[in-house]
Amino acid sequence: MKKIVYVSMEFSIGKLPTYAGGLGILAGDMLYAANDLEVPFYGVCLISRKGYARFKIENNNIVLEDEEYDPIEYFNKEDEKISIDLKNLKIYFEVWRYSLPNVKLFLIDTSCPDNPTWVRKLTDKLYFENNQEEKLVKDILLGLGALRIFDKLGIEIDKFHLNESHGGFLAIELLKRYNNIEEVRDKVVFTTHSILAGHDTFPYDLVEKYYDIPDEIKKISRNELNLTKILLELSGKKNAVSWKHSKVTEKVFGYKIDYITNGVLHYRWINRKLANLFDIYLKGWKKEPSMLAYADYIPDPEFYRIKRILKEELMDYVNSEAYLNRSFTSDRITFSIRRRLVEYKRFHMPLWRLEKLEELNKKYKIQFLLSGAFHPADEYVRNTLKWIMDVMSTVDVPIALILKRGVEIEKYIISGSDLFLHIPRPPFEASGTSWMRASMNGVPVLASRDGSVIEGIIDEYNGWLFGVNRMDPNEPYDEEKDIKEFYEKLDQIFYLYRYNYKEYLRICKNAIKTIGPLFNIYRTLREYIRRMYE
Repeated sequence: MKKIVYVSMEFSIGKLPTYAGGLGILAGDMLYAANDLEVPFYGVCLISRKGYARFKIENNNIVLEDEEYDPIEYFNKEDEKISIDLKNLKIYFEVWRYSLPNVKLFLIDTSCPDNPTWVRKLTDKLYFENNQEEKLVKDILLGLGALRIFDKLGIEIDKFHLNESHGGFLAIELLKRYNNIEEVRDKVVFTTHSILAGHDTFPYDLVEKYYDIPDEIKKISRNELNLTKILLELSGKKNAVSWKHSKVTEKVFGYKIDYITNGVLHYRWINRKLANLFDIYLKGWKKEPSMLAYADYIPDPEFYRIKRILKEELMDYVNSEAYLNRSFTSDRITFSIRRRLVEYKRFHMPLWRLEKLEELNKKYKIQFLLSGAFHPADEYVRNTLKWIMDVMSTVDVPIALILKRGVEIEKYIISGSDLFLHIPRPPFEASGTSWMRASMNGVPVLASRDGSVIEGIIDEYNGWLFGVNRMDPNEPYDEEKDIKEFYEKLDQIFYLYRYNYKEYLRICKNAIKTIGPLFNIYRTLREYIRRMYE
């Protein structure tokens, strides 16, 4: 089997803060799945000693907390430092290794005393740079650093799988080595994970301060170095992460592109108490997620009992950890969002029509939980959260904020909620995977028609859909119509929960039995092996 290197700026490993959102969760799940399936697989990322972003609310202020961890507690350090010689700069880095029986993750660490202070800090925090120059050098470090690691180890790699454009300098360096674009294409696989973000561009005069760009590259991307455009040309195989994402990418970039829909590592994300129930009634589900298709074998009383326990656990967690306007109670319908907080994900949409929310609360007794982290430089999100905090003091609906991320936090939310929201503004969601994790925990999803949900959610069968399936970012979009339909769907779902709970439980089980077998990471990895790596 071919040796694969999976290059990503971020990986979610254990409980470590070395990721920002879905890209890192997917990378971590891929690493664990490769270990399970005995695929010769290496990961490369930056060490991100100080994590990404976690917040607490103190005296009505949103305060950034420290996420620093000590690598020596989790990783082993390789013996030798490695260097990269750039124009006007030499970078030294150490390599830390995270090992499982069949796979290894290498983490690049520039905190060496040999480096200038600003270079030492490059691998401190994920996606934190003081200027475009630091962002450029960080991208060069990831791409060239990945190559240098395997040069030093003497391991011959068959495929380099670059995730987002951050590692694009790896492909450019291979072109310099081989001086043959077809040889590069034979080595490079590229996956784009986003619609608008994640496509790094740099002016050539800045790039060439550090790194000489071949003329062939300048012919591909003429006015500036667009790493996504470069990788679409230099990769032999390339893919988007859902069917819809492939079509939208084609419109945005003008390239036809294949797709492999994302998945999640089922057993990593299913709550332990629910997993114990699966062990009894769905034997072998951990090794064969197709067994989740038999979720109907779980007796309703047992399923209901576990759901009540998980909801109580979520209530305890929210009441002890969240910023609240009033306590959460298990007799209320809990609907939740757990996402990386950015504008297009519309994380505050449930609060856009407060009179509608209050009306739903009077009819059904509801409470809303919002959880996630955001980039501290994102003033839109920060101001929106302040607005939410103001709103919380004016409404009777219990609302909770948890402004941090983490595997354990997410497992509370995706297993203990009654309804999970996936409501990005179409067509800006590439895939989304939190809806998959919730569905596998038997928490049904209300989703806008975007990302990968349109491949998995059947309205009123295993979840609910609303809005139009907008395919072009430039196409006019009637958000008012979306909002109206969103609140109508909430009314429909809450009514079902209150007055036909047996049917609600059926939808919960349908979510497990349809999403589990199809949207697991084993299927995703096997597709990459068959279609991208061979």
